[in-house]
Amino acid sequence: MSSPSSSLTSDQIRDRFIRFFERHQHTIVKASPVVPQHDPTLLFTNAGMNQFKDVFLGQGKRDYTRAVNSQVCVRVSGKHNDLEDVGLDTTHLTSFEMLGNWSFGDYYKAESIQWAWELLTQEFGLPGDKLYATVYKTDDDSAALWKKVTTINPDHVLFFGEKDNFWEMGEVGPCGPCSELHLDRGPEACDKPHLDHVCEVNGVCARYIELWNLVFIQFNRQPDGSLIELPEKHVDTGAGLERLVAVLQGTHSNYNTDLFTPIIQEIEKLTGKPYQEGPEGMPHRVLADHVRTISFGIADNVMPSNEGRGYVLRRLLRRALRYATKLGIQDPIVYRLVAPMVARLGHHFTSLKDRQAFIESVIHAEEIQFLKTLHAGVKLFEEVAQKVTSSHQTIISGEDAFKLYDTFGFPLDLTQVMAREQGLSVALSAFDQALNTQKTRSREAHKQSQKKSQQEVQFAQDTSAEALEMSSRLLSPTPPKIVPMGGEVRIVSTPSDRVGMARHHTGTHLLQAALREALGEHVHQAGSLVDVDRLRFDFTHFQAVSAEELSKIEARVNDVINANLPIETYETDLETAKSQGAMALFGEKYDDVVRVVKISEFSMELCVGTHVGKTQDIQRVKILAEAAIAAGTRRIEALAGTHNVQLYLDKVKAEQVASEAQRLAKEETQRQKEEKATKIAHELSGKMTESQTLIDLISDDDLDGGSGRLILEEVAKEFPQSTVVLGIVAQGKGYLAVRVGNPNLGHNAALMIKTMTQITGGGGGGKANFAQAGGADPTKLTQALEAVRTTL
Repeated sequence: MSSPSSSLTSDQIRDRFIRFFERHQHTIVKASPVVPQHDPTLLFTNAGMNQFKDVFLGQGKRDYTRAVNSQVCVRVSGKHNDLEDVGLDTTHLTSFEMLGNWSFGDYYKAESIQWAWELLTQEFGLPGDKLYATVYKTDDDSAALWKKVTTINPDHVLFFGEKDNFWEMGEVGPCGPCSELHLDRGPEACDKPHLDHVCEVNGVCARYIELWNLVFIQFNRQPDGSLIELPEKHVDTGAGLERLVAVLQGTHSNYNTDLFTPIIQEIEKLTGKPYQEGPEGMPHRVLADHVRTISFGIADNVMPSNEGRGYVLRRLLRRALRYATKLGIQDPIVYRLVAPMVARLGHHFTSLKDRQAFIESVIHAEEIQFLKTLHAGVKLFEEVAQKVTSSHQTIISGEDAFKLYDTFGFPLDLTQVMAREQGLSVALSAFDQALNTQKTRSREAHKQSQKKSQQEVQFAQDTSAEALEMSSRLLSPTPPKIVPMGGEVRIVSTPSDRVGMARHHTGTHLLQAALREALGEHVHQAGSLVDVDRLRFDFTHFQAVSAEELSKIEARVNDVINANLPIETYETDLETAKSQGAMALFGEKYDDVVRVVKISEFSMELCVGTHVGKTQDIQRVKILAEAAIAAGTRRIEALAGTHNVQLYLDKVKAEQVASEAQRLAKEETQRQKEEKATKIAHELSGKMTESQTLIDLISDDDLDGGSGRLILEEVAKEFPQSTVVLGIVAQGKGYLAVRVGNPNLGHNAALMIKTMTQITGGGGGGKANFAQAGGADPTKLTQALEAVRTTL
């Protein structure tokens, strides 16, 4: 089917959708990050309605009743997980844009249906005779409205049941019937010609596709399963941009639209492999899809890691790299696809454009890390697969799959894909058992350290009444009225302790601001500990902070301290604080009234802790250490206050002095050993036989286990072709050492040591030219030496 609007770009299509509803008094609402802000039930935003969930639940309000936007949705986990299908066909994606319009107790079915029809047929020029509307089996109102307010063919209004046309947020809560618009793309769009079937709406083939879903939220599902009418009825609609663009640009493939072709063209350029529609094009499709989802995640501060959201990105990136190898690519490539993707989407999703360099850096670092083990892992998989097939089996053991996961970083789904390609499967229950066993070991190993960490965090909740009461100018003049989070915390401290706590707390704010200034705005607090004599700050960052960067960050913090900037604390509502630029803890839930700590124009954060009155009260900050605590998370430990810093510097100086003394003592001891070895070697040289063979026993308490080698090396300087066998008694312990200088004599030092230790006990080893042993019985050394003498 050729579309009258085939000349429209994806940008124009998105813009027309949004402007259409803006003309109908809808507020253009900014899209949410792909990480839900206040919904712990979701790993990623998976629908445009996520940010309005509180409205539908009756727990929140907006200052508008009509809304429209385009929301990036990620569907790679939970109920909505399309990962395994991505790349196999030309429609599935791990992320997509959902165009949506909403009514919160405002208009309802009639307007929703009329506008959807008007937009598709008049704005976008789709043929009305090819459109079908589905409604819930008891929703006669919607069926009647389709026939009344649109020009749809009455025979194209179809009834379906709960599976297709009833939407529910969960087992209980808001729900209601939905009405979907489907497009008949013609017989040529059927992708199941070999299957005995009838092409139909909600059928098994791709001829009829859903374009838009209109959800009418009018009921509240009760625990007993019954439905009651909501006091206010809402509308929640969603239309996938990629699918709409494909239709309007006259293609059956999302990957042939202008949203993907720039990326695929870059893949062709980098690999020299042309893109094809069939299975051969799967690597191109996987790469093009995954780079978008990975970039959206990183732009919203999700760092690749081994847990949660971070692991989703890591799985996608490693899956993409594996498919890149099918195109002959053995080097990092995904980061090179960011630029064409940003060129296409960056002007609308400005965070992609603003953070392009950062996104590329994170991806590149992650690619380098995985490529180190990818090839070894593929080799292991091939060995495992060969072992399975040669034994006429079809299942890769869970233990082998876990080894690929644990040792080589292969996500389970990647191993499953590789297995399917060879007609194999993976023993999932055994894999899960191995994974759970590892997790149990890990939990037990870290149980005590976790307990200690929790205690430290609890202590660091310096929001109790005592910690907030600072009688001096170091304290906020008006203590916040906010209830402390994390339970009651009782801190009993002296005034000097409070000052120390305040210095380190304000120092933490300065440190975070300096880190963001030096490293980038992706830096966010991931945890902290503030005590009276130290601070610990965990933050998101993808690589080690160099010594030079740390030095500059520390200098910047101390410059701000010396500038003696005023520190202001005040209360305001959450939205006002955010609009002013106040930083909040990511994923933290705040009350409606929050406390802002503002340090001039340098730092502004939401915080209920104790702080100094001006930056000079901190006196000084010293960074002690920086290290990784998890993938994508770094930790800095630091001190604040002149006294604390000086104590630390004095300690370091004392340790350096002690270390230097130890070094000198070790050097002196080594010098004495070498002198002793030289003296003994000189005495032994006088005993050397004409055949340059010497067997001798030495007793000297100034010697030790390393003396034998030193002595033999000294003898070798004068008699390099000699064979020397030594027994040494030192401080009641027995040692053996053998050196063979001339291999043509047939002597073997390792065999001689073996012969002697069979008599003396002890253990050791070496090579044909040198070997030694310790733990020998001193009383049996003479017997052992005589045994070797007889052999020689």
